[in-house]
Formats: sequence, structure tokens, C-alpha cells
Amino acid sequence: MAITMAVATPGAALAGIRVIEIADGKGAWCGKLFADMGAEVIKIEAPEGAPERLEAPFWGDQPDPDRSLSFLYANTSKQGITLDLASAEGAASLRQLARGADLLIETLAVGQLAQWGLSFEVLRADNPALVMTSITGFGQSGSHCHYLSADIVAAAMGGAMCVVGDADDPPVMLAGSQAYVMASTMAAAASMIALYHSAQCGQGQHVDISAQEVMLAVTSICGVGKWLDDGIIPRRFGTGLFAAVPSGTYSCRDGSIYLIVNRPQHWQTLARWVNEETGNKEILEPMFEGPSSTRQPYRQLLDLFIAELSGRYTVEEFYREGQRRHLAVTPLSTAHGIARDRHLCARDFFVDVDHGEQTLRYPGPPYRLSHTPWRIASPAPRLGQHNDQLDRLLQRLSPSRQRHDSADPAKVPARAGALAGLRVVEFTAGMAGPWIGRIMAWCGADVIKVESREHADVTRLYVPPRQPELGVQSQRSPWFTDWNAGKRFVALDLTRPEATELARRLIAESDIVIDNNANGVMEKLGLGFDQLQHDNPQLILLSSTGYGKFGPDSSYISWGPNIETLSGLSYLSGFAHRDCTMTQFAYPDPLSALYGLFAILCALEHRRKTGQGQQINLSQLEASVASIGSLLMEVFANDREPAKLGNGCPGYAPQGCYPCQGEDRWCVISVSSQQQWQRLCEVLERP
Repeated sequence: MAITMAVATPGAALAGIRVIEIADGKGAWCGKLFADMGAEVIKIEAPEGAPERLEAPFWGDQPDPDRSLSFLYANTSKQGITLDLASAEGAASLRQLARGADLLIETLAVGQLAQWGLSFEVLRADNPALVMTSITGFGQSGSHCHYLSADIVAAAMGGAMCVVGDADDPPVMLAGSQAYVMASTMAAAASMIALYHSAQCGQGQHVDISAQEVMLAVTSICGVGKWLDDGIIPRRFGTGLFAAVPSGTYSCRDGSIYLIVNRPQHWQTLARWVNEETGNKEILEPMFEGPSSTRQPYRQLLDLFIAELSGRYTVEEFYREGQRRHLAVTPLSTAHGIARDRHLCARDFFVDVDHGEQTLRYPGPPYRLSHTPWRIASPAPRLGQHNDQLDRLLQRLSPSRQRHDSADPAKVPARAGALAGLRVVEFTAGMAGPWIGRIMAWCGADVIKVESREHADVTRLYVPPRQPELGVQSQRSPWFTDWNAGKRFVALDLTRPEATELARRLIAESDIVIDNNANGVMEKLGLGFDQLQHDNPQLILLSSTGYGKFGPDSSYISWGPNIETLSGLSYLSGFAHRDCTMTQFAYPDPLSALYGLFAILCALEHRRKTGQGQQINLSQLEASVASIGSLLMEVFANDREPAKLGNGCPGYAPQGCYPCQGEDRWCVISVSSQQQWQRLCEVLERP
């Protein structure tokens, strides 16, 4: 489809929200999330343009500030102007724009706006309801707040790189600037929380996003909790996972597949398959049954058994047969493979954007809202494209404050969280669903998790590493605690009609339902959206699944690591001599959780204006593909597989991870300017 509109879309979830963006690569994705959901986003660049405009690769390999693929992808649906904010005239224009805006997103050095007379205190005095979101490497305070940062620095100091890749290689970052993607997505969700609060009481606030802290939260499964739990400092582990046996890539006749077994019944299914195909009887031994911890001592042996099976199939054959048996099996996809993936194409995930004389294909929505869909309204603005409209923009953004006319500070009690008064009901497991409710609980929402005693959350199937003789200790799981603290818990056997009726009564008095069960489960239980909305027309229901609600593969099962390989992230990340580079923290889980949270908050904004609830469908595959969309643009623009850069990045040289004294000790260095290069040479005592 061709998309040409350049203004916010009436009826979109965020129509009427006005955003000023002063952001580099750390925050441009945040502005895009707002713009593609209908907010009016005005991107302010210096007169010479953002450095990101000169970042290769370019569309058609023609260096041009309006053809950088990463810039094009991260700045859709925005308007663009240039201002010299260091000048009195430029600062005055920004101050006027901010008087009528709802949100200002900025990624400048700590204190830079204040030096220009544009601190949050100054802007808030003009506009008390303004939310300002600052995204920096280390936050607005603390001993490191003035340190320089980069995507690789955030990944390194946030605990990600030490557990990505192979133990024989240096730590490595994920492709596509994922630390910045996560910081931007967290910033978008946090900004929406602050905007929700502002609409309730008319009080804006300053949102402080540290890229390091975001990555520490994302990698929590490999963080301090694990060290306190088993005394192990997690490190790179190849394609397998510490806590899942079996797991990893296995060779087929024409490529590789990824397999993970997390539940006891899935192991039984896999063992029967191996036995049927190869005649192996040893794999049926009872000592291999139970949770993954029972198979830990036999990992290498089991890998040999499974490799004998996978080697008999092509990737496509193994993928389809494994999923037919309800096993979490996925292929290792290339960028070209994702671009022609049958499931994504059947869902019309990719969209065509009209650039005037040419049309370019883009990855599509990270989430799908039933009444207020995501859409790209226009391509990224050319440098200074809307400068001739600045007077109109200043006029249109003059203070009307209609958004806050009904705001009442008394609605939000002192010390209450920003989401106080909202009730959330969860039917979730793992991290992709529970982390949404966890963050909402942090912010004051009443979150009620509905559980089953018969089918416990996988993170409750926990055996203490220091006391394995105790067996499963569901109350001691550090991951369950991390992702579920602050909630209330109800155990219901939803196969019984009286339990289902209790759940419906609870939901009828709630605002939001979060579900990350397999497709069709909630409907079979009588808790589908159509059924629940009959009782509660204002209900917002988020369904988060691996593949989404419809499409030829929608019934397939997956875990976060499966989505890493299926989306192309594992193939595109890492060093050229490695076909597959995996994380140890199931990256698509926290990623899709933050997208889900942002989508819920967008639906809440629409409900605030209209009283209308809606359903949100989130495909974790689509969310992950959208997050590496800047890489896939090279397939669509130049019909070329993106280069595997390891720790390299266009525009930064040198950049890498270098060994230090001690065992597995490393530092990262990232140089982005001639001045920084000269300083590095001085430190190295080189001319």
C-alpha cells in the first residue's frame, strides 16, 4: 500500500498528542513509536542535520542525507525542522513549541538544555502539564551521568554482552543497536505512563531513562539474582541455554534449526520422536524425564541423540514436523528469509511507503490494535522539510491545553503511583506477559495474576542449584519473584464453570487483561475478547503470542530464544565465522513486554478520549523483526544481505571489545569523532 499523509491521523490512538523530539540514535525510535500511533511528532535537528543522516548503508548505495536506511526507518511519520538551539532565536522557538506540547523527548548531554536556558524547570513553568523524557547512557544523576556512551557501552555495562555469543569469542553486542531500541521502547512506555498521569491531574514530570539501567532490567535473568542464587557469574554459552536442556541449534541437511525444551511433557514428545526415527531406546530412560535440571548432567549426550534425528531432515521438514508435534522448533532465518517468510507475508506485515518517485518496503507493526491501528503516515522528513511551516507550527502549538481541561489533581492521591486506580488481570507465564504487569504494579496499578495449580508458570518449576535434593521449590524462584512481585495472586481451575464465572466477574470490574497463552486457550475457556467485552465494553485485552492471532503458523509454539532465530536476529548478530549468535536472556521476551506495555497505554489514551475498549494482538515475531528493521531495509532497498559486523558499527571507528587482565575480563571502546580519536591516541601514547 502507498502511504503519503504527513500529519497525525484523526482517530488514531495518540491523535491530539503533540511531541517535540530532539533525539539522536538513542531516542529516534521512541519518537517513531509515538508518530506511527498517530501522535504529531516534530523532529528538531541542528541546521547541518543529524549525524545519523550520514550513516551507511544508503538506499541505492548513494550517499545522501535523505537516503540513509537506518535514518529513514527510525523517523517515519514525523515532521522535521532545523533550529540552532544554542542561539537565542532557536531557544525561543523551542520554548514556544514546548508551551503547547504534551511531551518532549531529548537525548542531549546531561545539563545541555539547561545551558541553553531550556531546563525542565523553565519549560514546566511555561507548561505545567509537560512531560519531558531524557534518554542518556547513564541517567541524569550519579557519578557516571556525564560519561559518554554508545549502544555498545550500554550493552556492555548493562550485562548483555557478557552472555551473548560463544565462550571462545569476545563478548559481542546484538545487531541493529538493540540497547538503544530497548532504551527508546522503555522511554516510550514510561512517557505514556507519565502522560496518563498528566491527563488525570494536569501535572507533568521529568522521565529519566538510563540506557544502562534499561539493559540491566532486560538481562535480569542473567544478573544479580543468578549470582546470589547459585554463585555463578553467567557468561557466553554458545547457542544453548543454561537453564533449558536440551536447547540450541542442530544441523539439518541444508541448514540449522533451533530447539528448546522447557516442560516435562515436551521432553517426552521429543524422546518419542527420536526413538521412532532412529531406534534409540536409551533416550526413553526415566532418568531423563522431569524438569530441565534433571537432564543437565547429560546435555552433551542428548545433543548427540537429537543431532542424529535432525540430520535426517531438511530445515523446512524438521520445522514443520517438530511444530506438528507441538515442539518449540524454529529455523535459523536470514534477512532474505524473513523478507519472504510465508507467515509474515500472509499477515501483510510488510508495508510499502511512497517516497514520491519511488516506493520502498518497510517492516510493519510491532503490535496490532483492533480500533486504532499502527500506520506509517509519511516517510522520514527531508532535512528541514517543514522549516517553511514553522510559523504555522508555532501557531498550532500555542497553548490550548484542551487535553488537560478536565484534569484534577485531587484524582491522584499523594504518593499514589501514576497508574493508581487501574486494575489489571493477568493470565500469563514466563516473562513476556508477566513483566508488563510487573511494571504496571510498580506504577501503582492493582495487578491480579490468575494461576493454575495443575499447570504452573514455567518459572515456578525451580530447583535450587545449591540444594537440588529439595526438588521443585516454586516459592524460591528468583525469576518468578522478579517478574511478579507487587501483584496479588488467585488460583483458579478454569476447566470448571464456576471458576470461569469468577474470572469473568473479576474482569468485568477491571480495566485491562493480559494474556500470553497459546492461541485459542482463552476462547476455549469462555474468556475470549468478544465474550469479555460483552460484560465490560471498555475492556482492553492484550494477547501476546509467538506468531500472532492469525496466519498459517499461528498455532505454532515458541519461547523467546526461538524468536531470536526465527526473526533473523541470531543470524545477523555476532561475528562472521558464527552462523548463530544467541543471548542467554531470551531477548524477545522483555522486548515484546515493553511493546505490549506501550500498546496498552496507547489503548488507554484512546479509551480516555472515547470510552472505547479494544483488543491488542502482539506477535513476538513481528515485534522482534520490527526491532531489527533497519537491517532488513537493506534487503528491500538494495537486495543485499546485511553484513555481520560483530562489534562494529557504521560511523564508529575504532569500536570493539578488547581483552583486559584477568579471566574473561573485557572493555569496550567506541570512537565517534576525530576529537575522540585524538584523545584515544594520546592515552595510547601514539602519534
